[in-house]
Amino acid sequence: MIPDFVHPTLGKSIGTLFSELVANSGSEVAPMYKVTPFPRYGATEDTPSRPPSPSLSNIPPVPSTAAYWTHAVTPSKAKHRHATYIMGTLNATPDSFSDGSKHNNVPAALEYATSAVAAGASIIDVGGYSTRPRAAYVSPEEEMSRVVPVIKAIRAIEETSGTTDTHSVLLAKTANVLISVDTFRADVAAAAVQAGANCINDVYAFTGPDYPLTKASAEHFLEMRRVARELGVPVVLMHARGEASANKDYSSYAYAADSNGRGAVLEGVRVELGERVEAAVKGRGGIRRWNVIVDPGIGFSKTVEGNLELLRDASKLTAPLGPAGRNPLAGYPQLIGASRKSFLGTILARPDEAGPYEGRETAAGERDWATAAAVSCAVQQGAEVVRVHNVLELGDVIRVSSALWDV
Repeated sequence: MIPDFVHPTLGKSIGTLFSELVANSGSEVAPMYKVTPFPRYGATEDTPSRPPSPSLSNIPPVPSTAAYWTHAVTPSKAKHRHATYIMGTLNATPDSFSDGSKHNNVPAALEYATSAVAAGASIIDVGGYSTRPRAAYVSPEEEMSRVVPVIKAIRAIEETSGTTDTHSVLLAKTANVLISVDTFRADVAAAAVQAGANCINDVYAFTGPDYPLTKASAEHFLEMRRVARELGVPVVLMHARGEASANKDYSSYAYAADSNGRGAVLEGVRVELGERVEAAVKGRGGIRRWNVIVDPGIGFSKTVEGNLELLRDASKLTAPLGPAGRNPLAGYPQLIGASRKSFLGTILARPDEAGPYEGRETAAGERDWATAAAVSCAVQQGAEVVRVHNVLELGDVIRVSSALWDV
């Protein structure tokens, strides 16, 4: 919670004391865990009640907890397997890069949500504004009209009363599945959470789409942070630099590159996303550290090689130390979303230097096998959450990868 706070008697920071505790623990000691709690909104019966109290009159009631995730933060040789949570991607848009308008109506969205839960999704990410390059502008009202009905419909799924058959159990699970709203707008986020979402997934880490950052970015940041704090929901903060297909120069971080020229992109994400995360959690009005999940932004303002660098060394992004010393992202759980991204298509289009393969062009929906390789790498690197479109097949990849890497 406060790693930089110096203990008044011991004269060491909380982070240092914690590291010493870990170092002195036996190898068979069960690991310590961080917990990410997801509050429950959207149902009147879940609104907590409490006796009237003048001292609490200005503090909103704390909602009940829908579920919580655990993330091991200390090593252990004991058999405590790390869980990789699966986020299913539900695009309620007519122009998604991956599946077009496949799920932009309520019946189709419900069908996807149910199938994703059946395949093992822990959370469904509902988005109403495509982040693909040159996507059409969508007003806040239009975005809200796309995501809120879908969220309400999922929450309104009714199981057959008095039955325990497999389908009824699945419907009940789907109605109670965790939901994140994929938005960078405070009013859309608030409406989605009040409708029943449990998490905010912001591709711009609260700063909005402007890059370089502007005065409007700062105002946008404060409003998103305020909404997230008041609602008390977990947030996914992703690294981006405006337009996804632009701003790919990380030469200012060349000091972190190794002899193979790799490391600058990782350092750039560490520094830039770290600044936004620290601004989000520190100071008056900050959100709780345990509510933050970080996302390196695979496919956003990175070259193909930059994306590969981030995947290959994802664990370093949240390691205790970076090239410049203290890492502001140290210890945060990490989400990786490489599913069907265009850099995979670029790789598949390359001919083999020595071999008969001449490369081939692929549509986004044809990249699930390529996604499988990226997902396996993400699991090996210790990602806590993996965002995918095809939950059934990529869920199999995650399970086998987890068994292979024993994470």
